[in-house]
Amino acid sequence: MVSLPRSGHGLLRCPVCRLELTAAAGALVCRNQHGFDLAREGYVNLLSSRRRRPVGGGDSAVQLRHRAAFLDAGYFDAIAGTIAEYVQQADANPTFGRWCILDAGSGTGHHLARITEALPPLVVGIGLDISKDAARLAARRWPILAFAVANLWTEWPVHDAAVDLVISIFAPKNFPEAARVLRPGGWLALSYPGTDHMAELRDHFGLMRQHASAAQRYSEAAGRLIGPPTLHRLRRRTVLDSAAVRSAILMGPNARHIAASAFDAELGPLAVTFDIIVLFARKK
Repeated sequence: MVSLPRSGHGLLRCPVCRLELTAAAGALVCRNQHGFDLAREGYVNLLSSRRRRPVGGGDSAVQLRHRAAFLDAGYFDAIAGTIAEYVQQADANPTFGRWCILDAGSGTGHHLARITEALPPLVVGIGLDISKDAARLAARRWPILAFAVANLWTEWPVHDAAVDLVISIFAPKNFPEAARVLRPGGWLALSYPGTDHMAELRDHFGLMRQHASAAQRYSEAAGRLIGPPTLHRLRRRTVLDSAAVRSAILMGPNARHIAASAFDAELGPLAVTFDIIVLFARKK
């Protein structure tokens, strides 16, 4: 069965020569005949052959399973709700009457799907992630959205000034590329952990900490490359059972740094603080 491109794939450009990609027999192809096959699940891999298997890049299948379970429980849905509400209240006028959204570091596709549901109809969404497992999972679950495998630390395979909203939720932050793909008046919305985020788990399990200077770097970069930043803090405590505690730890980079024996004892129920900063900046 030949896979068909999705509307969000129209935001992509050739990662080799930057020309427009068009659909051709189950692939996306540019005028220079650089071709990229659409997988059976509906995503496209735009990494060059030398970077098909990035060293230590992207989330594993185990991490993605934990993240899907955690996000499906709704613990972080306030992020998508805050973003959708903010950009609509700010009278942002989407391109040609539709929202074109890029999720930089889309993972399971959960946040992109929730924002798409919260905005008016006619949303075109594309998610980029370096993990092929993530793109496969997301494309299979969210058929109205498009997904592609790409390295967020390099130039994004997306047209200039083509996007109304770039989101980056607990993901790598490439401010120059976000500025390039945003149209004038478009929005950047990114989230990162606050100082108290999951402090109970961090102290108990010795989890990784947010660099103290990160928040200042993000604000300075957004202000310099996009527009004056506005910060919203989402902070609440909630009780997690053992399964949710385990998923909260193993869905992110801590999965690579914590021993399996840490979960031998009963983990919950445990009251955990969620402290999340959402930064908004509008392109001048």
